[in-house]
Amino acid sequence: MTTIISSNHQPAQFSKTVQYGAPALLALSSVLLTSLVPGGLIETRSFAHINPIVLGSFNTFLTALSLLSLLLIYFVWQRQRWAYAASAIAGLSYFLVYVLDLGRLFPVSPDAMPSALFIIEVLGTIVSLPLMIVSVQGLRLSRELSIPSPQVGTHSFTRVKQFTAALVIALLGLGIITFATRSAMGL
Repeated sequence: MTTIISSNHQPAQFSKTVQYGAPALLALSSVLLTSLVPGGLIETRSFAHINPIVLGSFNTFLTALSLLSLLLIYFVWQRQRWAYAASAIAGLSYFLVYVLDLGRLFPVSPDAMPSALFIIEVLGTIVSLPLMIVSVQGLRLSRELSIPSPQVGTHSFTRVKQFTAALVIALLGLGIITFATRSAMGL
């Protein structure tokens, strides 16, 4: 365990499960979801019957969830309180996405679910549960231990690097959304 000085200046413990678990579970959740991009090896069902705007919106949400999870890893590693809250929301989002699909609530395809897709969605559902728990624990611990947020300007990213990273991520996301939506519609 890592020792941290709490607000009352007594040593406190920050759980290694939270410190390493939240970033690892975010990464695993993102990888599992990303492996299910329509048109890939696993997600082969057709969703051509769904309105393209609805399908594009859903693919935008899934892509944003996956990419934001990867971005959250840095901020969770820095023990930022808001990042633990966002990580818990991401865990809940993963859970809902998988449960809705496994329950055939949305999106519904006339094609049968491939067994590899079923297995990955079950794994994703299972991984989402400890992600939510560890994230809530991190949020609670960061409050109890009064962990200060890093000072503005002390991080290694300059404004140009931040803008470049955001642009690259946005372009990557747009490419994924376009590919996934076209593939899901059979185009």
